Amino acid sequence: MKVLFNLNRNSVLFGFAIFLMMTSQYSFAQTIWQGQHHSYRIILSGDFAKYKTDSLSVKIPELEIDKKVVTTIKGDSISFKNEMYGFSFKGKYNVDKTAISGIFDYYSIPNTNIILNKEKEIQPLYFAQHPKKPYPYQVIDMTFLGKSTKLTYGGTLTIPKGKKKYPLAILISGTGQHDRNYTYMGREFFTVLADELARKGIASLRVDDRGIGKTSGNFKESTTGDFADDVDAQIAYLKSDKNIDASHIGLIGHSEGGMIASIVSSRNKNVKFMVSLSGVAVSGLEMLNLQNTAILKNYGFTDKVVNKQMEMYNIMFKAVYDTKATDSVTPVLQVKLDEWRKTQDSTTLKEIHMWGGREKDFIYRYGNDAERKWYRYSIHYNPQDYLPKIDTPVFAVNGDKDIMVPAAENLGSFKKYLKSTDVTTKIYPGLNHMYQHCIKCTQAESKEIDEVFSPEVLDDVSNWILDRYKK
Repeated sequence: MKVLFNLNRNSVLFGFAIFLMMTSQYSFAQTIWQGQHHSYRIILSGDFAKYKTDSLSVKIPELEIDKKVVTTIKGDSISFKNEMYGFSFKGKYNVDKTAISGIFDYYSIPNTNIILNKEKEIQPLYFAQHPKKPYPYQVIDMTFLGKSTKLTYGGTLTIPKGKKKYPLAILISGTGQHDRNYTYMGREFFTVLADELARKGIASLRVDDRGIGKTSGNFKESTTGDFADDVDAQIAYLKSDKNIDASHIGLIGHSEGGMIASIVSSRNKNVKFMVSLSGVAVSGLEMLNLQNTAILKNYGFTDKVVNKQMEMYNIMFKAVYDTKATDSVTPVLQVKLDEWRKTQDSTTLKEIHMWGGREKDFIYRYGNDAERKWYRYSIHYNPQDYLPKIDTPVFAVNGDKDIMVPAAENLGSFKKYLKSTDVTTKIYPGLNHMYQHCIKCTQAESKEIDEVFSPEVLDDVSNWILDRYKK
């Protein structure tokens, strides 16, 4: 789940690495060599027969970098340096000339080992947990009409091979517009989850969000309630298809997807189980307070700065909460901020970046977020409206390093309000919001972790579903 308004933060530099050249006897026009460092691909391409001219191109698509380069080759050694961008590379071919191993050096990523492989075409980002073909299960890409929403949905149905009966989970992504695979920084969160489920005998449906991929609709004008309607439409479709076993449908939602799963489970009697992965289970106002407090502390700000920042933020949150959905909230925010700033000294305002014109930037950015229908809906979310109505088995989990949906308060709310007799909660040590084993556990670090989804959580989720399916 993303931060519900933008905080000031330092940009993080990420490395990239490069190229390769063939000796004349191995030259091929438009050859592609590709490597990867965490979330970034490094691609060298061009006419290798003319490498002494600026005919070779180094691309790092995720950083929107595309530069011409000249390479130096001596025997099996290759080197490259770019003074302007401050990176360099020294490497050697392997024996059969299909890869180059070398050291890439770039600012905050010094002396990084890089392997560039020869490819026929540019490859997508790849992480070790991404499944490879042939799959030991059936994968069906489809489109279908939601009768209640009148939208077209594009999705992927994954079914265990050789089984006519199986539990079936609908996968629900978190805040932001996502494709069906829940791709973030190249990592396909739901592809990995669907793979694990199918290998254990559990089917799943993952669907493109509104306005992306094969799904129609206007994402920007939609709310969490609209996304819950989408899930109801997906359930109805699965129930209508005689070729699909929809007798034991459940929901697996991540972050805001856990909130959506709660809304749907409270009203749709076709839902037989619910899994909340870092799902929101506190009120919208409390969520904003918890989330932003955790993020500020994670950045290492002093208690004084955190407390003052949150004092001001909570005034802003309450102003949005109290403003009618049909009224513009930006003028109200401006008045509230001006009133609060008058009570603060200049030192405090400078410490929390509300000085020298930055307060205007804050109002502009936060005002844009707060005017959205989605934001207005989310800030008024009340778990008491939904959780007590859920009578299906629930498995709610969190990582203890999650700063986006803090574990203790949200799992505590699930336990407080759920009336189901089958409720299981678990906190996993060392895991962040995206279920990666982290060290710094900051938002930025997620890009530096090649793990897509913690294996122990994948195993626990699938085993929990299977235990309920047997009942």
